[in-house]
Amino acid sequence: MATHRTLHGTPYPAPPPNPLKPDPLDALAPQHTPHSEPAHPTRTLIVVLIALLTLAGLAYGGGIAVDRIVEQRRIEARMGPKPSLAQLPAIEVPLGGLRAVEMQVSLVLAPKVKADRVLRYQDRIADRLFQTVSQADAETLTGTGSAAFLKQSIRDAVNREAGTGLIRDVYIERMVVK
Repeated sequence: MATHRTLHGTPYPAPPPNPLKPDPLDALAPQHTPHSEPAHPTRTLIVVLIALLTLAGLAYGGGIAVDRIVEQRRIEARMGPKPSLAQLPAIEVPLGGLRAVEMQVSLVLAPKVKADRVLRYQDRIADRLFQTVSQADAETLTGTGSAAFLKQSIRDAVNREAGTGLIRDVYIERMVVK
């Protein structure tokens, strides 16, 4: 007959526990007796109704969230993704006398251009824009077409200082003539 030994000793160093024999530690722990009375039917009904209402509320909230996500994607498909912007610092240019133009400008960047590529030249762009706008007369900056003039001046300053092809458009966020 073959022995039950392996190269590493016996397969079970201690005999397995007997499932039919009660554990002596279980006798020390307090024993809980199961409730013998059945659950009340109205209590069960209330618990089930609360669970169903909770699931219905979660489904409603999830439906609203999915609807908003789908709506946002539909808008993005129609209008395209949000453009990346580079915001130039606020500039105040005196016009002569007591008048001045205060403006805040954002640049719409070309698709693969990072904002850092333009913003590292923001001081030079602001100086160039200050020179261009201060040379213009007050009527050019306050009359009709002043926004178009200002946009073209900003575009020229960016193209000259940072390079061409970096911006698509210019957003004038604030332009106040004081």
